[in-house]
Amino acid sequence: MIDERFLDSVRGGFIGLGTGDALGVPVETMSHEAILAATGGSGITDYIAPKQLRVKDTLNLPPGSTSDDTQLALVTNRSLVRCRGFNLDDQGMGLVEEFEASTFGWGGTTTDAAKAIKLWRDTKGKQGRHPSIPAPPPAKEGSSAGSGPAMKVYPLAAYCLFGRDSDKAAAMFLAHAMDLGLMTHGDPRACIASVALGQAIAGFHERSDVTAIAARVEKAVAHAESQYRFFRPYQPPFSSYLARAFALLDDPVALRTEVNASFLAVHSIPFAIATALRHHGDFRGGVLEAVNAGKDTDTVGSMVGAMLGSQVGLSGIPPQWIAGLRDRTKILAEADALAMMLYGIDPDDPKRRIAPWAN
Repeated sequence: MIDERFLDSVRGGFIGLGTGDALGVPVETMSHEAILAATGGSGITDYIAPKQLRVKDTLNLPPGSTSDDTQLALVTNRSLVRCRGFNLDDQGMGLVEEFEASTFGWGGTTTDAAKAIKLWRDTKGKQGRHPSIPAPPPAKEGSSAGSGPAMKVYPLAAYCLFGRDSDKAAAMFLAHAMDLGLMTHGDPRACIASVALGQAIAGFHERSDVTAIAARVEKAVAHAESQYRFFRPYQPPFSSYLARAFALLDDPVALRTEVNASFLAVHSIPFAIATALRHHGDFRGGVLEAVNAGKDTDTVGSMVGAMLGSQVGLSGIPPQWIAGLRDRTKILAEADALAMMLYGIDPDDPKRRIAPWAN
């Protein structure tokens, strides 16, 4: 009952996200040069055992393991499917439930937010913070500005934007993405970065060309910055980092060294989008360039994997990578549930029709 190309794209986005994550986990925090040295000069070409020594949670993971990038995207997805749409309260409770189950590899910002929301739940609103109240402003530059909002945005982008080329869809996605991002991260640039990524994902899903995807992302970012210009207007704006990345599409070395400069969202998301555009239609090449660039390799790998996976579909991802992905069965089940909902089919009862766009 679901269009095969549509289902293949949703599956490809989810598995692409997990694949890029798993390829990047073993070398997270390492530099490009250190990755080459640790792999005999070949760089990452397949799943391997961890090489990095800084992230203790992932030191003993077997090849093909995913991290919090995949975990948190699935949290977003489960809430969307459970609520048949976006519900910020439920997203917050879903984050708390996942926090109680496992914080393996979580960043400090997301962990702190989950603790605050959990305290609000446990004290029946007397302490802590409700999910709809934005995370507090960062205490210093670079705090609360990581890629957490972007890590969670793939399912939301699919829900709001796949098959819906309209101003209403864009406005709904912007509102939901900013609410979801600000639930955990206090620097709105991290949330605007997730808007950029989500619009890029939708452009790849529609198989638009490079120029059209770049223009779509720039338009969405300009609108987001206009809408939130009076809300914690930190400088430089995200759009300046994005413009620099797009200016360097033909210079992979400068992209790797100048744009992929840190673990902050203003660096990782422009680098990820630019890398996916550079490898339009080439899943393997794009993900490997992203992962071998170094730094936040699992997050950047997952983002590039989600974009290019949405474009080429599950059928365009190397079969050995799909076979070696340890969580592939769970991820595919999540993908199918969302695809059914997007097509107006109740994931719990395939014979029952539902509204495919609840809010």
